[in-house]
Amino acid sequence: MNTLKVLSRYAFIFMALLVTACDKDDDSSGGGDDPAASGDEFVTAKVDGANFAAAQDPAVIVGAVIDSGVLNVQGGTNSGDTIRITIVGYDGPGTYTSGDNATNPNLMGYFTVSPVAGWLNNGVTSLVDGVGAGTVEVTSDADGVVEGTFSFKGYNAEDMTMKTITEGQFKAIVD
Repeated sequence: MNTLKVLSRYAFIFMALLVTACDKDDDSSGGGDDPAASGDEFVTAKVDGANFAAAQDPAVIVGAVIDSGVLNVQGGTNSGDTIRITIVGYDGPGTYTSGDNATNPNLMGYFTVSPVAGWLNNGVTSLVDGVGAGTVEVTSDADGVVEGTFSFKGYNAEDMTMKTITEGQFKAIVD
């Protein structure tokens, strides 16, 4: 169980660093066909039945990166709560899983700032009863925009609680 706690802490620290390191142009005077300028980027879901929506104002807090076969999608609220999806071995639209076995490197997580906590679905949490596999379906990856749906059950090794993330949807510009 200590391994899960350590991994959860490192994952949360990694996520916090990524959130603060993201750089988006906040100039919304543009328009045209840029999805970010028109507010078309989003990450939404239900977390234990409560609505989660990445911030749209004063800035869109949604991002995606595809690098070396790894897809990262992230969306955060103005208060810092974040949903993150990492798919290793990404090769375009299709269905991907996380948390289905200990060797699967994919990760999905829900993170809060107050209290500081993270609920993960990954290879390590596949060993915890009741967590099960999470699913990401990338429905489109074209013209620099990736979109899809997701759901997962996340496990927090600190307090041994679970959160269920359902009805997840995302659309993000790939940086």
